[in-house]
Amino acid sequence: MKNEGGASKSQEPDDVKRWLANSDTHQTWMNAFYGDSKNQDFYEAAFDRILDIVRPPEGAIFLDAGCGVCAHSIRLANRGFLVHAVDFSEAALDMGRASVKALGLEEKIRISSGNITELPFADESYDYVLCWGVLMHIPDLVKALTELARVLRLGGTLVVSEGNMSSSDSILGRTLFRPLRRRKTVMKKTPAGIEYRTSTGSATRFVRFANVNWLIRRFETEGVYIQERFSGQFTGAYTMVSFGLLKDLIHHFNMSYFNHNGDPRVASGNILIFQKH
Repeated sequence: MKNEGGASKSQEPDDVKRWLANSDTHQTWMNAFYGDSKNQDFYEAAFDRILDIVRPPEGAIFLDAGCGVCAHSIRLANRGFLVHAVDFSEAALDMGRASVKALGLEEKIRISSGNITELPFADESYDYVLCWGVLMHIPDLVKALTELARVLRLGGTLVVSEGNMSSSDSILGRTLFRPLRRRKTVMKKTPAGIEYRTSTGSATRFVRFANVNWLIRRFETEGVYIQERFSGQFTGAYTMVSFGLLKDLIHHFNMSYFNHNGDPRVASGNILIFQKH
């Protein structure tokens, strides 16, 4: 039996969980997205814009749902907020704890274990929830959306960043998929977006480029309504090139696209700000 997002209700995707729990997975992401100083310029600008829109009071508490290595928890803490950072991967949390300790932020960031499909918090526990680049790796997407809405207080704000199936990156990937696909990769279109599953032995790499309009409509059924939608980075191509000048040019273009409010409908990354009514 399938739910709206295409995930099985009767079978827990343990193979995907093994991939997400693996320290190598998080180290790869950390190197690709957080180890590049020019990419940090984008994240800093993105969080400045988010907080300028949301305007949380100083000392407000954020839930960072699916915090991974706590890169964005640290960004929030550095801006004067308190963070409850949760992830189910102990390997990622260990990396996050090391970073938080090295920066002396233990009093601002509380790290604990928690699965986004079964968050260990009471209903309406948080005024501010961040979920950055997480839903794209969750097969049971509807359950995760329901949980995010459940823990958000009435009038509270949810910030989501997701990949976009209508972006040039995603369209190019689909165009090249059939002639270039690896034998163990399967592509599937669902109402929630375009899913890719790649077998890696006992684990399965799972990535979904979101149908952003579907995501917005599905949150509405939980009483969570879109307030702002804007582009993140236009392309993630910098993760696939090693030539320094070309990488720098991609970063420059991404920052220009973001700073000039490029159309989110064709951007690889979309940043969505919701409020619970």
